Amino acid sequence: MKTITCALLALCLVACGKAVETRSSDVPERHSSLNREAEFELTTEQFANAFNAASRAYGQSFKINKVEVQHGPIHDYFQHTFPSGISLTAAVSKDTGHITSVTALVAEHGAATESRNNVIAISEVVAAAVNPRMSQGKTTELVQDMLREVSTSQDAGKFPQRFINNVRYVLRSGSGIGYWWIANPV
Repeated sequence: MKTITCALLALCLVACGKAVETRSSDVPERHSSLNREAEFELTTEQFANAFNAASRAYGQSFKINKVEVQHGPIHDYFQHTFPSGISLTAAVSKDTGHITSVTALVAEHGAATESRNNVIAISEVVAAAVNPRMSQGKTTELVQDMLREVSTSQDAGKFPQRFINNVRYVLRSGSGIGYWWIANPV
């Protein structure tokens, strides 16, 4: 329950725009003239299919069997908790039904190596699902590079982020809570 609550909080922070974000001037804005929020070109079912295909490609056991969209005040969303305790939450546009954000939460429990391996596994699958043009090698390199950066950072308020193919990836960690892997379209 604590894991799901943390995932919802992280999702709300990102969805509400309250998360600290730095943008590079070379990152293109993909908002319409109506200033509509950026979206992945994936409905919830398409995302589940892409996620399951990426999981198989990476040799992982993650599988989304059923998507039940919940209705929230700002975004609709769906959640899925895997048997390993890893939680996945996706924000869904009320207007289009497309995914606007994906957050994976890996709770910190057990050995640090186990948590790290779980972060790598779910992060690679999420990155591949929302950004299929990125090669498997590039995805693995991205995740491992960001994990190295978060583990060497002494500044608790600084989180690694990368912009690749109009997708923003963020890795956040909280001492005693775990890791959040966030993917947003830009």
